[in-house]
Amino acid sequence: MSRGSTLIVTFDGLRRDRATTALMPNLARFMAEGTDFLNSRSVFPSETRVAVTSTMTGCPPGDHGLVANQFIHPVKPGALFKTAEWDHLETAAQAGQLVDRLTLGQRMAEAGRSMVVLSTASPGASRMMNARAHALGQPVFSMHGLPVSSQQLHEQVTSTLGAIPEPAAPNSKRMTYATDALLKVIYPRYAPDLCVLWMNDPDITSHRFGVTAAETELAQRACDDNFARILEWWHAGNGPQNIIVMSDHGQITGQRQLATLDIVPAEFGHASIGAFSGIYLHHRSASHKAKVVDWLVQQDFCGLVFASSDDGAAIPGALPWSAVRNAHPRNADVGFTLRASDSSQQYGPDLDKCLFASGIPVGGGMHGGLNKGELSTVLAAQGRDYRGAFASETPCWLPDIAPTILTTMGLALDGTAGRPLVEALTGVSAGAGRVPDVETRLLSATHRGHEQYLRQWVIDGQTIVDCGWTAGSGGWHP
Repeated sequence: MSRGSTLIVTFDGLRRDRATTALMPNLARFMAEGTDFLNSRSVFPSETRVAVTSTMTGCPPGDHGLVANQFIHPVKPGALFKTAEWDHLETAAQAGQLVDRLTLGQRMAEAGRSMVVLSTASPGASRMMNARAHALGQPVFSMHGLPVSSQQLHEQVTSTLGAIPEPAAPNSKRMTYATDALLKVIYPRYAPDLCVLWMNDPDITSHRFGVTAAETELAQRACDDNFARILEWWHAGNGPQNIIVMSDHGQITGQRQLATLDIVPAEFGHASIGAFSGIYLHHRSASHKAKVVDWLVQQDFCGLVFASSDDGAAIPGALPWSAVRNAHPRNADVGFTLRASDSSQQYGPDLDKCLFASGIPVGGGMHGGLNKGELSTVLAAQGRDYRGAFASETPCWLPDIAPTILTTMGLALDGTAGRPLVEALTGVSAGAGRVPDVETRLLSATHRGHEQYLRQWVIDGQTIVDCGWTAGSGGWHP
């Protein structure tokens, strides 16, 4: 295989503290034997399509422009732009307003390298794993078939393996089918320099049954069993030089549902309500933003609030968008999370809870906000370019993955905002072994007794959010 060739295996929605020897022994062993990034984090909002795009561009949402799972976009005036919908993404792509930064797919094409995506995720998430795959002639296989899949690869997989299993929760049959496709079709026929295998469990099962439910544990074990098949194949000398395992976000328990989604006065503007919510104002002056923030912090559903003036400064009572690296023109004028438990000192799958808007039953798993259970992710690697039996305490996040892969491949990092994780790399790569300094700082905003806090790490001048929480009149009340 070529220099730095890499397989990325993603376990969607897997909290780091659920990647245990008891639940996922093969993954746990892989993490212990390779480089294990102990303080890896998602982006904000901690939503799948945002996370995918951040991973594949090496940039936070404020740079790549896919600012939420749904938002107001110029290509869909007066309506919500839904990143789960293929036609919405295609409309934005045709207008040149889908992604504002180069993707790994584009970088592979420019370097004459190959890339394949194999996804069990939604059509939208699959698209964002390689946003211009079809135009670049890079193969994609999706469980959703055409037009998400490339026709040739879709026919090759289905003719070899038979019909795609029906979706379920746990989605184990599809996890096995995807693994078969990887081992029996993708690598034998394409031997890609970069391959993405995306398993949408435990996310899909956790949403339905809960983070610690027996069904979710079964989903995790099925993913782990299939990962074991991949490792056996790899240890036999097949496939890429490196394997990276990751999750895009975690999940916490949706304890109470909003009685209605109609929670923002229509006179303010258009609203998109979810775990992360955005308000697109009719009047966008700093004074009107301040009026909306003043109203929000008095509501019993309101968690952290984000709003900035034209010069980027915070609006009184809110934190600036720059604090979460999501200051983009397409983002909401005022954004907020639904209220969640405080994970700043203690957190865990039995402790982390939140309000939620819709889409899951009470007690199901939820994500999108800034609770540490949502942000804390799995990230580990093994292979020629990574240190063995190394636990890295240096904080990192999803935008660091692409620069790290590009570094191992010897390719340019221009246009990425993440940091190559050189502390984990062997001497083959430039700067390998250097451990950067880390500073911790706390941002806060208080208004009408509603207290907000955001803990950040600063590494090489770049910020990563550890977690955010509220207190005072904005505190979580079970």
